[in-house]
Formats: sequence, structure tokens, C-alpha cells
Amino acid sequence: MAIHESRTKTGISWVTESLNLFKTAPRKWLLLALAYVTLFMMIPSISGLEFLAFFSILIWPVFLAIAIALYRNADMKKQQKLSETFNNIKPKMLTLMALGGACLLYGALISFMLNSDLQGLAALAQNKTGMSESQMMTLLQKMFPVLLKMILLLIPLMMATWFAPMLIAFNNYALVKAIKSSVAGSLQYLIALGTAWLLLTVGIMLLMMGVGVIAGLISSMVPVLGQMLMSLVVFGCLLLATSLMLAFQYVSYRDVFRAA
Repeated sequence: MAIHESRTKTGISWVTESLNLFKTAPRKWLLLALAYVTLFMMIPSISGLEFLAFFSILIWPVFLAIAIALYRNADMKKQQKLSETFNNIKPKMLTLMALGGACLLYGALISFMLNSDLQGLAALAQNKTGMSESQMMTLLQKMFPVLLKMILLLIPLMMATWFAPMLIAFNNYALVKAIKSSVAGSLQYLIALGTAWLLLTVGIMLLMMGVGVIAGLISSMVPVLGQMLMSLVVFGCLLLATSLMLAFQYVSYRDVFRAA
């Protein structure tokens, strides 16, 4: 029980430290989050550019290592140009991209394992315009186990990659050792990581709901302005969530692998 309480307190402290780190340079971290969202969410989803999704997965660990290095510099109050940060990570780029390749292979494996389930859901959803209430309930009932299975399959990937890019870039770990150490660190601090994830997620959702109510009131008076404001709120919360998650990733890495 004492260990669980200690881990919970650690998770809470990580959230507090992440917020404090974000406050050091909010515009800088939001711009970094904008680059992350643009590269890894927006561009690959553009029609005709889906092939870039494969490339984005390969370079994702490289970008993450650079982003975490920037947070580390801020935490240590170290002045360093972006070019210098990149040059420090450059020797590890091939290993980091190999990590991206491993993520790509695991993603392909998940797609293969869920292929029949996803095809079945797609077939059910094709008739969505003429669906009765019972058919809609059937679709939702079939969708839930697929989503649960997907989440369970993605958890090992998250654990393997939560610390691995930093261990490769900053601790000179080989690819396999970095993945194994990331999984081990995630398991050891599972309660702390889960607590911090939950607090950050709930906090962002509450913020979005609060600002959404204000946007809804404005929308009732000026519909066009309200719609624009709502889109900005959602996008702004996405950027805030991304920047805080990156800060949390750095803080948790720093504390879990402090000795290393």
C-alpha cells in the first residue's frame, strides 16, 4: 500500500513539474506542439499524402528525441541552439529511425490481427443511413470489443517507446536494450505513469468543456463566431495537451532513469 501511495504521489508530482516546465516558455512549447501535430497528425491525414504516414513514423523517434532535449535544456537552464541540439542527436539518428521502423512493423502486425474485425465493422457501417436503432446498437456492441482489443495491443507499443528514444539519444543504449529498459521502466512506474496520464487527460477535458460552454453561449448569439471559436478551442487544447505530454515524458524519463 505504501509503495502504491508513493507511486501515486510521484505521478501527481510529475504533472505539477510538467505544468511548471510549460510555464517557463508557453509560446515555445506550443510552437513545438504545433510542429508535432502538423508532422504526425495533419500532413499524413491529407488526401493523397497518406504515404507520408510511413515516413512520419520512421522520423517520429528523431523528432521526439529533439523535443525532449529542448525540454531537458530548459529544465537544466542550459542555453543551446537548435542546430547544436540536432548535431548532438545526429549520431544516433539511424538507431532512432530503426526504432521507428520497429513501430511500423508492430503497427502492421496490429492491422493484420484486426483486419477481419475492421472489415466486419466497415461492412456493418456501410448501411448507416438506413440503420434502425437495433442495428446501431449491434454495431456499437461489435465496435467496443474491437476498440478494447486495439487498446490492449497498443499498450506494449506505448511502453516500449515511452522512454526508448531518450535512452538511445542520451544514454547511448542500443535499440533492443532501449526497448527492454523502456518496458521495464514503464512496468516499474506503471501506477505513477497511469496517475499522471489520467490527471492530464481529465484536466484537458475539463478545460475543453469549460471553454466549450463559453463558446456555446457565444455561438447561440453569433453562430459563425461561435463555430470558429469552438474550432480554435479544440485545436488549442490539442496543442496544450501535446506540449504537456511531451513535458511529462521528459520529467518521467529524467526521474526513472536518473541514475543511468
